[in-house]
Amino acid sequence: MTDTTPRTTPYTVDEQYVTAFREYGFTHVPGLIPADEVAQWRETALNTIEEDGRRAGMGGGRTALQTTTDPWWKHDSLRDLVRHPRVGAVAEQLAGTPMRVWSGQAYAKRPHDEVPTIWHEDLTLTPLDSPMNVNAWVALVDVPVERGCLIFLPNSHKRPGPHRSEMSEVKNNPTTYMFAQWPELEWYPRVTVPVRAGDVTFHQSLVGHSSWGNVSDETRLAFIISYTGAEAIFQPRPGHNRMDPDLVVGEQLPGHRYPRISDFA
Repeated sequence: MTDTTPRTTPYTVDEQYVTAFREYGFTHVPGLIPADEVAQWRETALNTIEEDGRRAGMGGGRTALQTTTDPWWKHDSLRDLVRHPRVGAVAEQLAGTPMRVWSGQAYAKRPHDEVPTIWHEDLTLTPLDSPMNVNAWVALVDVPVERGCLIFLPNSHKRPGPHRSEMSEVKNNPTTYMFAQWPELEWYPRVTVPVRAGDVTFHQSLVGHSSWGNVSDETRLAFIISYTGAEAIFQPRPGHNRMDPDLVVGEQLPGHRYPRISDFA
């Protein structure tokens, strides 16, 4: 008897994106999320930021609070975006190893907030031991240069060790620590990546990056999903202050809070 049950095929991207991600440390995948979904997530993210702002006593207004964290368990409305099957599948394909969700944040940068995001790399800030960490930056609106798009230092993930800075350096010298720790990075080429709503950029946690200030009349809105290796160990360093009662130092991340991509992709 022939099995006629429909089967789904995991979403994959063209090999050019995998090559770019591994060679340069980042890649830009256009149109990964369809327009109708983007409109839904844009409204949901704005409402959630506004809700968190009210809870924090910061008054009304959709940019009263610029970020909202951990929505995969604090906000049911954003859980499906954190667990978006296409984004997760691509992250795992790029990484070339099984991955799981680590965190998620909605970011709103207000109109004429012209202060750029400081140059940094994510590994120092991540209290995990894992062979691979990947951040997906999901554009929920068009982000041209004047709206504050991302800037990357290609090949900076290949810099010599040590690959982490001290958290004390980050806190004491947030605007200069990266180039002080790795002075050669200051002379790397810088690649500016404007994106359309629904595009997603992926970068490794070792890659130096920043973003422009928002000199436009519109809010820049993005959602950042962080992934880590499926076997990642929670290993905070001095200065890390992430508080989660489900995390145990020296042990793997609990699956009920930090699901594997294979569970939802």
